[in-house]
Formats: sequence, C-alpha cells, structure tokens
Amino acid sequence: MNAFSPSEYDLQAYADGQVDETLRRQVALYLESHPEAAREVELLRQESQRLRAALDNIPATETPARLDPFRVRRELRARSQRRMAIAASLVLTLSLGTLGGWQLRDMSMRKTYLPMADATQAYRLFAIGDMAQKVDMKTDQPAQLQSWLNHHFVQAAPMPDFSAYGFRPVGGRLMASDKGAAAMVTYVNDQGQAIVYYVRPPGELFNFGAGNRQDGNLLTQYWRQGRYFYAVVSPADSPSALPVQRAVEPNRPQS
Repeated sequence: MNAFSPSEYDLQAYADGQVDETLRRQVALYLESHPEAAREVELLRQESQRLRAALDNIPATETPARLDPFRVRRELRARSQRRMAIAASLVLTLSLGTLGGWQLRDMSMRKTYLPMADATQAYRLFAIGDMAQKVDMKTDQPAQLQSWLNHHFVQAAPMPDFSAYGFRPVGGRLMASDKGAAAMVTYVNDQGQAIVYYVRPPGELFNFGAGNRQDGNLLTQYWRQGRYFYAVVSPADSPSALPVQRAVEPNRPQS
C-alpha cells in the first residue's frame, strides 16, 4: 500500500479549512512526519489570517465572494496553469515552425541541387591550364594513382582505363566535400584535352542514382557504386571525348 502524499492543492485546502474530515486526518498525519510541509502549511494559514483580518472592517454585504483567501489562491493557481499551457503551446508551435522551415529548406535545396556539381566545378578549377601545378599526386602510372585513392577511400572502385581512347592519367588531387575527402584524377590526350574522374562520399541530402547532365560545355556522367559516388567529366563538344562518354554511359553501375 502506497503512503499518502498530499498534493499542493490538498495542503492549501487544509490550511484554509476546506477539506473533509477524512482528508483532514490524512494530511495531519502526513504533516507530523514531514516538518517542512508542516511549516509551509503554517505559512499558508498565517497568510489566510492576514487576508481575513484585512477584510474584517468591510461589511459582509459588500465583501465579494471572490476575495475569500482560498478562492484567491485557487484563481492564482488557475492563472499560472493557463500561462504554462500557453507557453507550452507557443514552444510547440515554434518548434514545429522551425522544423517545417528546415524541411522546406531541404526540399528547396533538393530541387535546385545539381548532382555532382562539385565534380564539374573541380574540372573547371583544376583541369584547365597548367595541370602539372594543380595536382597533389603527379604520376602517369595507374597503379600508383589507384594506391593513392585506396589510401584515402575504403574499398574505392578501380580507376577507369581510358588508354584505348587516347587519354592517360597524369595525376590526382585531393578535394573536400560536405561529408569528407573527395578526389579527382585527371587524364589528358596528346592534344592536351582533359577528362576528370571524380570520387566523393554521399551526403545526407543529396543521394541520387546514375545519370548525366550537361553544364555549359561540360558533360558530367555520374553513378553510385558501393560506398561512394563517382563521375567522369569531359568536354561535351569534343569529338575526342565522345568515345569515352559512350564507354562510360552503358557500363556505369546502377545504384
């Protein structure tokens, strides 16, 4: 059997003499073993006495019932509870509004984000001009570049071999993405035209399957394989790059 524990309302009603005999006995027994609660009840009783003394000189016919100390405290408690309920509802509304705002933001970003836009931008920044000055790993040996990729990525896919189309690797550059390291490997042909092979981890918002898109004069072909996203970026208007684009398109793995 659980021990009786009066509520704050019970204690206030007890101090004002507004409880039945059964509850009065229960509260009295409780107060005998809980001196702090007993002091609180005594303070409430003194407060009631002061309030009643202040009203003694007012004729009974002119004393509104709402000035009774017990009713005054009850109204104050009700007002406090209403304020707390309003505050809680405001917090909930603001929370839902904030969550909704972030969801709308994410939806907007999903609609406007171009898949593998970082791969396209990497081509423009580092695959044009003097590429020898824009690589971290300078080598034309595919095995060395693959080892370099394996050092930065777990179970990275094998580098594509474009030698049959006249493009050979010349080096790699480590990049940064919203979810960690990314990398590009640059291939060139004898005419100095460049193709970029790009690797990056997936992001929380921007998960997509295989596809391709043209941005200006660049074609970005992309897919997901295992842990990472991959892309090949090449000039869209280059006859030399066309065989590479055809080779990448039918053989890219599906997500």
